[in-house]
Amino acid sequence: MKHLGILLLLLTCPAVSAQVVLSEVMFNPRGNENADEFLEIFNANATETVSLHGWKIGDQTETDLLLSPDSLYQLAPGQFAVVLDPGYFQSPAVYDSLIPPEALILTIDDNSFGSGGLSNSTAETVVLLDAAGKTIARYTYSLGNPDGISDEKIFLTGDDTPANWANSRRLDGTPGQRNTVTPSRIDGELRAHSFSVSPRTLREGQTATLEVTLRNSGLQPITAASIEFLIVNSSANLNLPLLLDSALLPMDLQSADSIRLSIDWNTAIAGRHEVLARLNLTDDENQSNDSLRATIAVGYPHEAARINEIMYAPPAGQPEWIEIFNPQTNPLLLQDWVLQDESGTRAVIKNKIMIPPMSYRVLAASPTVADTFNIPDSLVIVSDSFPTLNNSGDILLLRDFSGAVIDSAAYQSNWGAPGISAEKIWHERENITENWRPSRDGRGGTPAALNSVSPREIDLAAVRLQFDPPQPRAGAEVQLIATVRNNGRRAVEQVTITFAHDRNQDNAIQANEELSRVAFTQTLAPEDSMIVRQNWPLPPSGRNRILTLVATPFDAVANNDEIAARLSVGYNSRSVVINEIYYAPRTGEVEWVEFYNRSQQTIDLSSWRWWDADADLPIILPDSLALLAPGTFALLAASGNLPHVEPSAPIMTLKNWLTLNNDHETLVLADFHGHVQDSLSFSQSWGGDTGVALERINPNLASTDSSNWSGCVDALGSTPGKRNSIFTESVPPQATITVAPQPFSPDGDGHDDFAIIHLQVPAATATAHVKIYDMRGRLVHQLLNNAPIAANHEVIWNGCDEANQPLPIGIYIVYLQAIQATGGVLVEARTTVVLARKLN
Repeated sequence: MKHLGILLLLLTCPAVSAQVVLSEVMFNPRGNENADEFLEIFNANATETVSLHGWKIGDQTETDLLLSPDSLYQLAPGQFAVVLDPGYFQSPAVYDSLIPPEALILTIDDNSFGSGGLSNSTAETVVLLDAAGKTIARYTYSLGNPDGISDEKIFLTGDDTPANWANSRRLDGTPGQRNTVTPSRIDGELRAHSFSVSPRTLREGQTATLEVTLRNSGLQPITAASIEFLIVNSSANLNLPLLLDSALLPMDLQSADSIRLSIDWNTAIAGRHEVLARLNLTDDENQSNDSLRATIAVGYPHEAARINEIMYAPPAGQPEWIEIFNPQTNPLLLQDWVLQDESGTRAVIKNKIMIPPMSYRVLAASPTVADTFNIPDSLVIVSDSFPTLNNSGDILLLRDFSGAVIDSAAYQSNWGAPGISAEKIWHERENITENWRPSRDGRGGTPAALNSVSPREIDLAAVRLQFDPPQPRAGAEVQLIATVRNNGRRAVEQVTITFAHDRNQDNAIQANEELSRVAFTQTLAPEDSMIVRQNWPLPPSGRNRILTLVATPFDAVANNDEIAARLSVGYNSRSVVINEIYYAPRTGEVEWVEFYNRSQQTIDLSSWRWWDADADLPIILPDSLALLAPGTFALLAASGNLPHVEPSAPIMTLKNWLTLNNDHETLVLADFHGHVQDSLSFSQSWGGDTGVALERINPNLASTDSSNWSGCVDALGSTPGKRNSIFTESVPPQATITVAPQPFSPDGDGHDDFAIIHLQVPAATATAHVKIYDMRGRLVHQLLNNAPIAANHEVIWNGCDEANQPLPIGIYIVYLQAIQATGGVLVEARTTVVLARKLN
């Protein structure tokens, strides 16, 4: 059925006693083609109940007997009966929620209606017969209904001519309900698509005219009605629903007549508003058409939001972005706002993004700006069509959802700098060159935050912390140099500067971390700076985090009051020494070197350097080792198998290992400044072999002395992470000559195999001879021959003669002759040493 025709002659159709009519035909359901077909019958009599027992229904070829699943055939006055295809009951679904409980449910005694169901390709005639076989209704439907749209009778007491039938206005029809095409007695209709607003482009504060069309779709005249216009949803902060005004019907409205009714909305409010036009009509029988909705966009005033920062030349790999600032006292909804450049490229904000009062949002080409500047993701608006900002300058237009230009900026190349954003100084002033500067923030910009170049009333800032010397050695005095700047609008007269050593790395100054606190009473004018210096006599070796905190009364900005810098102080030479070298590993094992902390403090090995004679560049040790406690060992190894390591010893594995030469090698260990901690050049003759490590006898003796090294005597061939197998401890110095241990037993068992001879001469330097005699006075070994020594010196004797042959057990005399380097004075000293061996 294609249209709804209402004929005046139908208004005078006579009533029929016990009148039963065919009221709806669903011949083209959207579900199962046959099972979801249905026919509807209506008892139009006001007083009489009709029994449908024995009645039939079908098409022009065949009719089927009506059956009641519940044996109920009585159709009450004003009641609908829905006749369902028998197949529907096998899997009911489509109409269960539509059929009201008061409707009579019937089916038929055949598998389908008529001669094979209601055809969609050929128009058929639906026939209703009473129990006597009399034709009660006969309706021929036409084709073309969309799926799920039934034919409904307009006037139920009228005839079955096509003019009295129309397409249902509801998907799946109205089984058991009032037809959607049946006109009401009283029905005021707000015509669809009639809601208009003028002018079409609105700005805040203007007057808008809102207008709709009211049609009398009922049978009786409308004598009184009104239309309310209400804001029911809004991006603005309104108390909803908000009644704008009401329009009254000025005259009687006859059936099928229409009239335009309007109101004026004075001083429109900025935002996107959903406005409801609602009809108020007494006894309206069809309220489904009593309302219309329209979305009204009221643009914001000029400069309601400001372009406040522009990153047009970001560092490589970082996105371009702009910052939008809301200077208003009300929030702004940025949905459908547009950023446009000079070329016309438009970045549209599609989501519902709200900027609170006096707050910021960042519009960017990529969300990575949040990670780069450590700001919440929620403050970044990402646009796939973000314009490419020209480094040489560009024109940017910021439009609101209505298309109105809210702000514009024609920036120039010198407003910012490569990697540094252009920041606006005064957001409330014009976008001219004098009101923009490159960002001063260390990150290169301040997205979603107060611009670094924008002054506050009182703002004292710590802007720089330096050290002199910048890379001090152990024991050197360091000068801490802080630069303080007045970034505020007003002069500052009281300044306090605190220097602290942040030992616990928590970025906060504790009472026991303060180094000094300096107070000044002097006037520091806006934009002026001052430099404060403080000496630190003995900063500890290692990586020290230094904090500088500046303070002044009523400082408005706290996040620039503190600045931190790392002061790396070198360690004393030989704080960490090379203690064991596994340069000729067994098959399946890797090379490694052992370090020993011989100092009294914990050593931070992070970023220490390591190289050999063949290295082009030093290898930087990783930070994973953390700290090396006093008297403990650490291992530096190639990647692979490193057996029998002491579990407590930390291991640093290097991917780029310096392959150690077996015949001769030079190794150097330096701290993070490159200051050499230990070095040696060894050869295979010093000791060690395949599967046997080269071990240091005593870490306190010279690394370059070959007599301080020998091969490991442990059965495993090495002692990684623990004390060396040939370790010999030096006795504290005494006057003249001291020998330890006493006795010593050079039998290769790893215990007291070497004698350490400590020499002490009364001079800063001297030339010395050290000789070993047996008890008969025969010279058996000369340890030093005209060798330069310091006031304290140590030599090692392995219990062998000049030919490196073991000497017999007994008492030997150690004889020292030394000539002072400055005065030529000859001094002598002697003592005895006992050489012992195990008896077989």
